[in-house]
Amino acid sequence: MIQDFFFEYPGFHRIKSRCHIRIVSEPTKPVVIICSQIPGNTGTSVQNAYEVIKASVLDDLGKGKEKRVKIASVLDEFADTLEKTKKFRVAIALFLLRQSAKGLRDEGTALDIFGKRNEDIIWIEHWPKGTGLLDKESDYYLVEEDEKGFPSWKRILDMEKFTEKLGYPVSHIEKDESIFHE
Repeated sequence: MIQDFFFEYPGFHRIKSRCHIRIVSEPTKPVVIICSQIPGNTGTSVQNAYEVIKASVLDDLGKGKEKRVKIASVLDEFADTLEKTKKFRVAIALFLLRQSAKGLRDEGTALDIFGKRNEDIIWIEHWPKGTGLLDKESDYYLVEEDEKGFPSWKRILDMEKFTEKLGYPVSHIEKDESIFHE
């Protein structure tokens, strides 16, 4: 599953800042989040706002499940009401409602669908052409945190080897730069 979206975050001095997020996830693989500096972003860079962006993105991903659990509870209540009528058509409706409620409750976000913990998340920073240190090409960095939560950036020199270790094709991780012009 691949999710792409633009994300606004508060930059230094509350300056409106924006980046692009891609989330790549499959059940047997780590969740990969690629955070891209958008060309022309006049706000705080993704590197300087790493902690804010990561916390906000992970928080937003978790909110989706809360909404589904509330809907599931309403469906359960409706099913309980229908159950009291004891009719065949109603029984079919009950079954479908309960199955829908179960699916809503059990299926989660890109993170919780697969039971991922924070250490199962790979964070990559992407600097498109003209935005980072390498003006003529895109640049990708693996962001890792030490035991105290302090981040460090390691340049990904061989994307093919890196994605092979993760089990994803390069095309899932590298971004076509046309997405920044939508």
